[in-house]
Amino acid sequence: MRNRLLALVLGALLLAGAGNAQDWFGVRSGYPLGVTVHYGFGSALATDADLRVSGRLVASSSGVRVGVGLDALLGVFADGPFDAYVGAGPSLEVGPGRAELGVQALVGGQFRFAPMGLPQLGVFAEASAGAALSLSGGSARVPTFGAALGVNWYL
Repeated sequence: MRNRLLALVLGALLLAGAGNAQDWFGVRSGYPLGVTVHYGFGSALATDADLRVSGRLVASSSGVRVGVGLDALLGVFADGPFDAYVGAGPSLEVGPGRAELGVQALVGGQFRFAPMGLPQLGVFAEASAGAALSLSGGSARVPTFGAALGVNWYL
């Protein structure tokens, strides 16, 4: 399982490595309670279609889980410092006695601080809905929901 996950992450990095658009990294938190660190590859999939690779820690009543995820993000609106996007992608989370493969769709919006002289900084909000399939003998969870607030730093 680890080798497959490593191959998936390395493949995503190789696909995204040639992009000439602006990359970014950031952190987000929200529901379910957890912290996610991500790196985004600007225009890695197409013009206005970015790839984001994430690693996360999630706390729940059954313990702490770790996960990785990939999201394809498509810009759908931009007006000055505001932009909106939609996206989707798979995720994998493992924790005490549990492993889940998930897929989610998301919608988000961001404000960039360029008008204030800090174009590298952005704050964003996202909402997601999806499904999770247990790989450890449990049941599927349909639907799943999430919400996050975060900051991005553009390179």
